Amino acid sequence: MGSVAIVFYYDKRLRYSINALVASIDLIEGLDVYLVEDQTAFLNTIRYVARRYRGRCIVAYSILSTSLVDENYLSFIIGSVSLAKKSNCITIVGGPHASGDPIGCIESLGFDYVFIGEAEYSLRKFLETIRDKGDPLDTPGLFTRIEGKYVSTRRPPPIVLDSHHPFPYWRYLFNPIEITRGCMFECKYCQVPYLHGFKLRHRSVDSIFRYADIMVSYGVRDLRFISPNSFSYGSINGKLNVEAIEELLSKLYLLVREKNARIFFGSFPSEVRPEYVTEEVVRVLRKYIHNREVIIGAQTGSNRLLEEIRRGHTLEDVFNAVEILNKYGFRASIDYIIGLPGETEDDLKETLDSIKKLVKLGARIHLHTFMPLPGSPYAYKNPQRIPQWFRREISRIIGMGRAYGEWIHQEKIAWKLVELREKGIILPRRRIERIKIR
Repeated sequence: MGSVAIVFYYDKRLRYSINALVASIDLIEGLDVYLVEDQTAFLNTIRYVARRYRGRCIVAYSILSTSLVDENYLSFIIGSVSLAKKSNCITIVGGPHASGDPIGCIESLGFDYVFIGEAEYSLRKFLETIRDKGDPLDTPGLFTRIEGKYVSTRRPPPIVLDSHHPFPYWRYLFNPIEITRGCMFECKYCQVPYLHGFKLRHRSVDSIFRYADIMVSYGVRDLRFISPNSFSYGSINGKLNVEAIEELLSKLYLLVREKNARIFFGSFPSEVRPEYVTEEVVRVLRKYIHNREVIIGAQTGSNRLLEEIRRGHTLEDVFNAVEILNKYGFRASIDYIIGLPGETEDDLKETLDSIKKLVKLGARIHLHTFMPLPGSPYAYKNPQRIPQWFRREISRIIGMGRAYGEWIHQEKIAWKLVELREKGIILPRRRIERIKIR
C-alpha cells in the first residue's frame, strides 16, 4: 500500500482525458490510484481512503460545463466534494470547465485546487509534492484561494506527447490515440486553443505505432485518433503536410493488415478543416483507411459569420472539400452550429441554402446548437434564438434522413448554461494574483 491515495471520479464522458492523466501518475512510487465510476461506490471509496490513508488522500474530478446543467450531477459534485473535505481529503478538479471557470469551481463547487490547462505534468508534480509533504503551491498550473485571495501559479511548459502514455494499457484501458494537441485557429465558440495552446504538437509516427500495436495486441480492432484537425498531423506552420500523413497511415496499414484491424481517420472523435482537403491527401486516405465518411467542420453557411467567429476559411472551401471527397468515393458529414451569437435571419437563410446544396451533393449534415462554454471567447454570450421557419425547414431535411444531431437537446443545455451563469454557479473571471514558483 502506498502512503497517499488519489480517487478519481471516472466519468465515462471524460474517460479519454482521465485515462491520459492516470497513465501519467499510475506508476508514481508511494501512490495508490483508484478509479470509481458508480456514484455511490465513489462516496464509499472516499470514506474508505480517508480512514485507510489517515487523511493522506486526494479526491479528483474532471468536469464538462455541459454536465453541470444536470441538477442531480451538480448536486452529486457539490455533495461529494463536501464529504471529501469533511473527511480531510484534498479536492482537486481539472478539465475543460475547470480551466474555463476556476473561480466558479472553488466558490460555487467547493474545490480546494483547480488545475489549469493540460495536467499530465502538473498533476504528477502535485502528487509527488503531497507524498513528500511539501508545499502544493510548488506545482505549476495551479489555481486556489488563500486568505480570501485567488492566486495562480505559472503555467507548466507544454508537454511533449511522446513523453506520455495516451492511456494506461496495463489497466486494460484504451481510447483513441491523441496524435495532435493544440490549434492555430481562434474560433470564438471553442475552448481548445485556450486550453492546449495555439502551437501544434504531434505525437511521432513511431510513438503512435507503438500504442496502436499495443491496442491490437489486446484485441482492439478499430484504431481511432484524437486531433482538433486530423489533416493537421505533422504540420508545423499550419500548412498541410501530406508526406507526414502518408508516413503515419502507411505504417499503421502494415500493422492493421497483419492483425485484421481497421484505421479510422478524419472521423469520430476528430474532424477535418475544409481548406485542408486536397486531392493529394484524399488519394492517400483512399489507400489506407477504412472509413468512407469524413467529418468536415463548416459551422455556418454565412461567410460573414465565418469571418465574425474567426473560423479562418470560407463556405467555398466547404463545397470544394465535398466535391473532392465525392470524386474519390468518400461521403462528407458536415458539422453546422446553429444559434451562434450575432447570427441574423440572413445568415440563417444562407446556412439553410448551403445545407440544401450540400445535401444534393450527397453530404450528411450534423447539426449542433451553440453553447456558451467557459474558457472560450463566447463564454458569456447568449445563444441566438432559432426561429420557427428554420426549425420547420431543417426538420424536413432530417425527415429525409440527410441531417442528424442533438441540436434540440443542445439548445436546452445552452440556455441552462446561461441560467447557471446568472445564478452564479458559473462565474466570470476576476483579476487574479499570480505567485512565483518556489
